[in-house]
Amino acid sequence: MNHGLAVLKSKLDVGGIMGALNYLNSRIDHRFTAIYKFQGSMQRAVFLYDKLGQSGSRLNAIAMSESLSRFITVSEPFGVTNSATDAFLNENGHRSVVTSFYGVSLSPAGTRPTGSLCHFDLKPQSLPSPVERDFLNRASSLLFIRLNGFGH
Repeated sequence: MNHGLAVLKSKLDVGGIMGALNYLNSRIDHRFTAIYKFQGSMQRAVFLYDKLGQSGSRLNAIAMSESLSRFITVSEPFGVTNSATDAFLNENGHRSVVTSFYGVSLSPAGTRPTGSLCHFDLKPQSLPSPVERDFLNRASSLLFIRLNGFGH
């Protein structure tokens, strides 16, 4: 774990946030890795890495009511392998363009999330391994500091 964090810090120092997202994404199967900032009823991609290298995405701004990030809390990440068949999401009337998702909060200590760090895909994907989930949580702290807490 410490080696992975050292590599992440190096990627962050050399390639900035996008270098760090590229590294995080290389560790999993999901197509996208992103940092979203919550802004009222919307979440906006501050940084969005696409494994396929496509630019311009309808995923840059998403209504919170359609976002899987809205289920993240400061203490609890949220993940789903297939949003179309997930019972919890269906019971809550949730519809999303994203099919698979795993995200953790970006927030000052002890407050509600101000954003999220997440992996997602437009097709079903397995949740990241427990090791990768823990790693993403640790990475979120490092990235939140580098982002200067989104200006807080």
